[in-house]
Amino acid sequence: MRNRIRFAPRLALAVLAVFAIAASAQAGEISAADDASVPFIVKIHADWCGTCTRMDATFEELETALGSQARIVVLDVTDREAVARSREEANRLGIGEFFEGNLSKTGTAAVLHGATREPVKVMKGETEVSIYTTAVALAQEG
Repeated sequence: MRNRIRFAPRLALAVLAVFAIAASAQAGEISAADDASVPFIVKIHADWCGTCTRMDATFEELETALGSQARIVVLDVTDREAVARSREEANRLGIGEFFEGNLSKTGTAAVLHGATREPVKVMKGETEVSIYTTAVALAQEG
């Protein structure tokens, strides 16, 4: 019984620490999403889409090349559950209008202005990293 009494406060502290870390991480995501100086690179993706699959390597390279200069968002439309999750995420980020207008256009990618969420460039199946980086630079200018 003594061991349980000693263990319970430690367990409670550990649980509280986990919740505190999770809450701070979530708050960080929300504040990053609100930073109007950072453009979005958005991809409408489905697992069954060959064009989307070909674009995967490009998006991995963009994450490395651009770092914190752009928010890379992949909105999955593979099935109904994925669409529901993506719709929720798009609305949370303020890009719901773009998502709704393009959710049936798999393989579509766009660079959106950070503040206005308006498209700077919309592409279909683009795999050239420099095209994305140029569009991100344009989004940062205006």
